[in-house]
Amino acid sequence: MRVELTAPDWATHLMSDLTDWQRAPLPVGDLRPLDLPDDAYFEYAWRDASGERREDPLNTNPRLNPWWTYACNVVGPGWRFDADAEAALQAAPAGRVLRLELPSRVLEQSRHLIVYTPADCGDRALPLVLFQDGKAYYGWGRAPQVFDRLLARGEVEPAHLVFVPPRERTPEYFFNPAYRAFLREEVLPFVAARVACSGRRIAWGASLGGLLSAQLAWEAAGGFEAVVTQSGAFLFSPDMTPGDPFHGNEAFLDMVVTGPQQKIRWFFDCGTFEWLLPSNQRLADALLRQGADARLVTRPAGHNWVSWRQGLAEGFRFALGLSPGRPAGR
Repeated sequence: MRVELTAPDWATHLMSDLTDWQRAPLPVGDLRPLDLPDDAYFEYAWRDASGERREDPLNTNPRLNPWWTYACNVVGPGWRFDADAEAALQAAPAGRVLRLELPSRVLEQSRHLIVYTPADCGDRALPLVLFQDGKAYYGWGRAPQVFDRLLARGEVEPAHLVFVPPRERTPEYFFNPAYRAFLREEVLPFVAARVACSGRRIAWGASLGGLLSAQLAWEAAGGFEAVVTQSGAFLFSPDMTPGDPFHGNEAFLDMVVTGPQQKIRWFFDCGTFEWLLPSNQRLADALLRQGADARLVTRPAGHNWVSWRQGLAEGFRFALGLSPGRPAGR
């Protein structure tokens, strides 16, 4: 697919998935036609002389990015919404939704949680899926509705979905042992006291939430059976320069290579336009060399919720999938 963009008179730079938006905006004088895969989902915006990001007045496609109203998109002729993700946008959760408040001693403040249990499963001891960025996965991602559709077709076993929203996302998710202690020592027991849990746990997160989920599972030493990460921020390290997310020393990869092996299954989902893809590939390769069950899935897209929503169903199938003749719970 060839894309020819016309810069407005006021535009000075193109910001897009191809340049990680803020790392290296393209001066409009260097603008050339873009050759993208036919199944690409591509987001971009223009920057004006004051540095403001603005939408393309010539692009009439619906804005799909819930973060940025100025983010326009172009899709290739082969791009399609994932059928389950698209249907989930028009559906309500079919099961039970508990909205809970946890008074945290670790964080010295109360935190809200959402616990979703599929219909007719309220009394069953089920696995638990712990989502970071809980409000986003519950609302923007429509994770319960996607899960309902997979359950109805018998593709996955039922589980409790636990959504934990952050309050100060970057400080909490960025190599913060206190926040991981909050999840491990307070959230998990708090939920287990209110719904029947089988003891099986899956950690799930996007971007920094993916890094946090991986750290949490690795430290638990058997407390989590699987990790699902979407655009995991595995390039990052504690010694990074604040405000520069593009250069890091891959601290989690170092933990995997130098530390004791953990029996965890890994699902990596990442866009091919992302600056984080090479670090995800290196981590997946390192785990495979150790004999881990690790899978990397890519799609021609950037670092955004449209792409992550596209990967929900496949992540659920990896973590909780049922093959013919395989009973739930194994």
